[in-house]
Amino acid sequence: MLAEAPRPLSPELMASRIFSPFAYPLPRQSRVVPVVAAEAERLAATFPLIWQARESGPELVVLRTLMEDGTGFPPGTERALALLPLLFQAYPLTLPADPAEAGRPGQRLMLDTACADEVTDAGAPIATSEGKLSRGAELRLRALEIFERDLARTRALSLSLAVRGFLEPWTLAFDLGAGRRCEITDLLVVAPRVFDTPALAPVMEEFGVVAARLLGLHRLSLFRAGALLAQARAASARSAAA
Repeated sequence: MLAEAPRPLSPELMASRIFSPFAYPLPRQSRVVPVVAAEAERLAATFPLIWQARESGPELVVLRTLMEDGTGFPPGTERALALLPLLFQAYPLTLPADPAEAGRPGQRLMLDTACADEVTDAGAPIATSEGKLSRGAELRLRALEIFERDLARTRALSLSLAVRGFLEPWTLAFDLGAGRRCEITDLLVVAPRVFDTPALAPVMEEFGVVAARLLGLHRLSLFRAGALLAQARAASARSAAA
Protein backbone atom coordinates (compact mmCIF):
# COMPACT_ATOMS: atom_id res chain seq x y z
CA MET A 1 0.00 0.00 0.00
CA LEU A 2 2.54 2.59 1.16
CA ALA A 3 6.18 1.58 0.91
CA GLU A 4 9.49 2.71 -0.55
CA ALA A 5 11.25 -0.63 -1.06
CA PRO A 6 8.78 -3.45 -0.32
CA ARG A 7 9.85 -7.09 -0.38
CA PRO A 8 7.86 -10.25 0.38
CA LEU A 9 8.41 -11.24 4.00
CA SER A 10 10.61 -14.29 3.40
CA PRO A 11 12.18 -16.43 6.17
CA GLU A 12 15.52 -14.62 5.86
CA LEU A 13 13.82 -11.27 6.49
CA MET A 14 12.17 -12.48 9.70
CA ALA A 15 15.36 -11.62 11.56
CA SER A 16 15.20 -7.99 10.39
CA ARG A 17 14.98 -5.45 13.18
CA ILE A 18 12.02 -3.09 13.09
CA PHE A 19 11.65 0.19 14.93
CA SER A 20 8.95 2.66 15.90
CA PRO A 21 6.96 3.83 12.85
CA PHE A 22 8.27 7.32 13.56
CA ALA A 23 11.82 6.12 12.94
CA TYR A 24 10.97 5.96 9.22
CA PRO A 25 10.41 8.88 6.81
CA LEU A 26 7.17 7.63 5.25
CA PRO A 27 4.98 7.63 8.40
CA ARG A 28 6.44 10.98 9.48
CA GLN A 29 5.92 12.79 6.18
CA SER A 30 3.01 11.30 4.20
CA ARG A 31 0.17 13.76 3.99
CA VAL A 32 -2.51 11.60 2.29
CA VAL A 33 -2.89 8.06 3.65
CA PRO A 34 -5.41 5.31 2.74
CA VAL A 35 -7.72 4.32 5.59
CA VAL A 36 -10.76 2.11 6.18
CA ALA A 37 -14.12 2.87 7.74
CA ALA A 38 -13.23 1.01 10.94
CA GLU A 39 -10.68 3.70 11.88
CA ALA A 40 -12.71 6.73 10.79
CA GLU A 41 -13.94 7.68 14.25
CA ARG A 42 -10.41 7.64 15.68
CA LEU A 43 -9.06 10.00 13.01
CA ALA A 44 -11.89 12.30 11.96
CA ALA A 45 -11.73 14.57 15.01
CA THR A 46 -8.19 15.60 14.00
CA PHE A 47 -7.88 15.21 10.23
CA PRO A 48 -10.17 15.61 7.19
CA LEU A 49 -11.55 12.24 6.14
CA ILE A 50 -12.12 12.34 2.39
CA TRP A 51 -11.59 10.36 -0.81
CA GLN A 52 -8.78 10.40 -3.36
CA ALA A 53 -9.40 9.79 -7.07
CA ARG A 54 -7.57 6.69 -8.28
CA GLU A 55 -7.68 4.74 -11.54
CA SER A 56 -9.33 1.86 -9.71
CA GLY A 57 -11.94 4.14 -8.14
CA PRO A 58 -12.21 6.49 -5.17
CA GLU A 59 -10.14 5.53 -2.13
CA LEU A 60 -10.98 6.63 1.40
CA VAL A 61 -8.03 8.61 2.79
CA VAL A 62 -7.07 10.91 5.63
CA LEU A 63 -5.36 14.25 5.00
CA ARG A 64 -2.75 14.72 7.74
CA THR A 65 -1.00 17.93 6.61
CA LEU A 66 -0.90 20.33 3.68
CA MET A 67 2.90 20.28 3.62
CA GLU A 68 5.06 17.77 1.74
CA ASP A 69 8.08 17.89 4.04
CA GLY A 70 6.69 16.36 7.23
CA THR A 71 5.80 19.70 8.85
CA GLY A 72 2.46 21.43 9.34
CA PHE A 73 0.84 18.72 11.46
CA PRO A 74 -1.64 19.78 14.15
CA PRO A 75 0.12 20.26 17.53
CA GLY A 76 0.65 17.02 19.41
CA THR A 77 -0.06 14.75 16.44
CA GLU A 78 3.38 14.42 14.84
CA ARG A 79 4.45 11.53 17.09
CA ALA A 80 1.08 10.35 18.42
CA LEU A 81 0.79 6.61 17.75
CA ALA A 82 -2.96 6.69 18.49
CA LEU A 83 -3.44 9.10 15.57
CA LEU A 84 -1.48 7.07 13.05
CA PRO A 85 -3.60 5.40 10.36
CA LEU A 86 -3.59 1.60 10.61
CA LEU A 87 -1.23 1.24 7.67
CA PHE A 88 1.37 3.25 9.55
CA GLN A 89 0.71 1.57 12.89
CA ALA A 90 1.72 -1.61 11.06
CA TYR A 91 4.72 -0.10 9.27
CA PRO A 92 7.25 -1.28 8.09
CA LEU A 93 5.07 -4.39 7.65
CA THR A 94 2.61 -3.80 4.85
CA LEU A 95 0.42 -5.44 2.24
CA PRO A 96 0.96 -5.68 -1.54
CA ALA A 97 -0.43 -2.73 -3.50
CA ASP A 98 -2.58 -5.28 -5.35
CA PRO A 99 -3.57 -8.41 -3.37
CA ALA A 100 -3.53 -10.33 -6.67
CA GLU A 101 0.24 -9.80 -6.76
CA ALA A 102 0.78 -11.56 -3.45
CA GLY A 103 1.47 -14.97 -5.03
CA ARG A 104 1.57 -17.89 -2.62
CA PRO A 105 -0.21 -17.40 0.74
CA GLY A 106 3.11 -17.19 2.55
CA GLN A 107 4.18 -14.33 0.30
CA ARG A 108 1.20 -12.05 1.05
CA LEU A 109 2.88 -10.05 3.81
CA MET A 110 5.48 -7.48 2.77
CA LEU A 111 8.30 -5.66 4.54
CA ASP A 112 9.35 -2.19 3.52
CA THR A 113 13.13 -2.39 3.64
CA ALA A 114 13.53 1.41 3.62
CA CYS A 115 16.13 2.58 6.13
CA ALA A 116 15.05 3.98 9.47
CA ASP A 117 16.69 7.40 9.69
CA GLU A 118 15.58 8.48 13.20
CA VAL A 119 16.21 5.43 15.33
CA THR A 120 15.73 6.07 19.05
CA ASP A 121 16.07 2.53 20.44
CA ALA A 122 17.45 -0.90 19.61
CA GLY A 123 14.22 -2.04 17.98
CA ALA A 124 13.30 -5.72 17.86
CA PRO A 125 13.46 -8.54 15.31
CA ILE A 126 10.26 -9.50 13.54
CA ALA A 127 10.69 -13.01 14.93
CA THR A 128 12.92 -14.36 17.69
CA SER A 129 15.50 -17.11 17.21
CA GLU A 130 12.81 -19.53 18.48
CA GLY A 131 10.56 -18.51 15.61
CA LYS A 132 8.08 -16.55 17.73
CA LEU A 133 6.86 -13.15 16.63
CA SER A 134 8.10 -10.26 18.73
CA ARG A 135 5.54 -8.15 20.57
CA GLY A 136 6.10 -5.29 18.12
CA ALA A 137 5.48 -7.57 15.14
CA GLU A 138 2.29 -8.92 16.72
CA LEU A 139 0.89 -5.42 17.21
CA ARG A 140 1.70 -4.51 13.61
CA LEU A 141 0.06 -7.64 12.26
CA ARG A 142 -3.04 -6.88 14.30
CA ALA A 143 -3.27 -3.42 12.72
CA LEU A 144 -2.88 -4.92 9.25
CA GLU A 145 -5.57 -7.50 9.96
CA ILE A 146 -8.06 -4.81 10.99
CA PHE A 147 -7.25 -2.81 7.87
CA GLU A 148 -7.48 -5.78 5.52
CA ARG A 149 -10.69 -7.07 7.12
CA ASP A 150 -12.49 -3.77 6.44
CA LEU A 151 -10.90 -2.89 3.11
CA ALA A 152 -13.42 -4.60 0.79
CA ARG A 153 -16.39 -3.04 2.59
CA THR A 154 -14.79 0.42 2.56
CA ARG A 155 -14.03 0.18 -1.15
CA ALA A 156 -17.56 -1.02 -1.93
CA LEU A 157 -19.07 1.87 0.01
CA SER A 158 -16.78 4.35 -1.73
CA LEU A 159 -17.67 2.95 -5.16
CA SER A 160 -21.37 3.10 -4.31
CA LEU A 161 -21.04 6.83 -3.62
CA ALA A 162 -19.09 7.36 -6.84
CA VAL A 163 -21.41 5.50 -9.23
CA ARG A 164 -24.36 7.48 -7.88
CA GLY A 165 -22.55 10.73 -8.61
CA PHE A 166 -22.35 11.78 -4.96
CA LEU A 167 -18.61 12.57 -4.94
CA GLU A 168 -17.27 15.88 -6.25
CA PRO A 169 -13.76 17.40 -6.50
CA TRP A 170 -12.32 19.09 -3.42
CA THR A 171 -9.39 21.11 -4.68
CA LEU A 172 -7.02 22.60 -2.10
CA ALA A 173 -5.01 25.51 -3.50
CA PHE A 174 -3.53 27.91 -0.96
CA ASP A 175 -0.76 30.46 -0.68
CA LEU A 176 1.19 29.36 2.40
CA GLY A 177 3.49 32.36 2.46
CA ALA A 178 7.28 32.53 2.10
CA GLY A 179 6.94 31.51 -1.54
CA ARG A 180 5.19 28.23 -0.78
CA ARG A 181 1.89 26.96 -2.12
CA CYS A 182 -0.32 23.96 -1.50
CA GLU A 183 -1.84 22.33 -4.58
CA ILE A 184 -3.82 19.11 -4.06
CA THR A 185 -6.18 18.46 -6.94
CA ASP A 186 -7.21 14.81 -6.72
CA LEU A 187 -9.34 14.81 -3.56
CA LEU A 188 -13.09 14.15 -3.43
CA VAL A 189 -15.88 14.89 -0.95
CA VAL A 190 -19.56 14.03 -0.78
CA ALA A 191 -21.43 16.90 -2.45
CA PRO A 192 -23.13 19.05 0.22
CA ARG A 193 -26.41 19.00 -1.72
CA VAL A 194 -26.68 15.24 -1.18
CA PHE A 195 -27.09 15.61 2.58
CA ASP A 196 -30.22 17.73 2.15
CA THR A 197 -32.13 15.13 0.11
CA PRO A 198 -33.15 11.45 0.45
CA ALA A 199 -30.53 10.58 -2.18
CA LEU A 200 -28.33 8.75 0.33
CA ALA A 201 -31.11 6.33 1.29
CA PRO A 202 -29.92 3.52 -1.06
CA VAL A 203 -26.39 3.75 0.36
CA MET A 204 -27.74 3.64 3.92
CA GLU A 205 -29.90 0.65 3.03
CA GLU A 206 -26.96 -1.21 1.50
CA PHE A 207 -24.33 -0.48 4.17
CA GLY A 208 -26.40 0.41 7.23
CA VAL A 209 -24.95 2.13 10.26
CA VAL A 210 -21.41 1.95 8.84
CA ALA A 211 -22.39 4.33 6.03
CA ALA A 212 -24.28 6.66 8.36
CA ARG A 213 -21.35 6.90 10.74
CA LEU A 214 -18.74 7.33 8.01
CA LEU A 215 -20.67 10.02 6.16
CA GLY A 216 -21.35 11.92 9.37
CA LEU A 217 -17.70 11.80 10.38
CA HIS A 218 -16.64 12.79 6.87
CA ARG A 219 -18.84 15.87 6.87
CA LEU A 220 -17.72 17.03 10.31
CA SER A 221 -14.05 16.34 9.61
CA LEU A 222 -13.90 18.80 6.71
CA PHE A 223 -13.73 21.65 9.23
CA ARG A 224 -10.28 20.37 10.23
CA ALA A 225 -8.92 21.67 6.92
CA GLY A 226 -8.89 25.17 8.41
CA ALA A 227 -6.62 24.03 11.23
CA LEU A 228 -4.30 22.31 8.74
CA LEU A 229 -4.08 25.51 6.72
CA ALA A 230 -3.17 27.54 9.80
CA GLN A 231 -0.48 25.02 10.77
CA ALA A 232 0.92 24.92 7.23
CA ARG A 233 1.23 28.69 7.11
CA ALA A 234 2.90 28.72 10.52
CA ALA A 235 5.34 26.01 9.41
CA SER A 236 6.12 27.94 6.25
CA ALA A 237 6.80 31.10 8.27
CA ARG A 238 9.11 29.22 10.66
CA SER A 239 11.01 27.75 7.73
CA ALA A 240 11.48 31.19 6.18
CA ALA A 241 12.65 32.66 9.47
CA ALA A 242 15.18 29.88 9.91
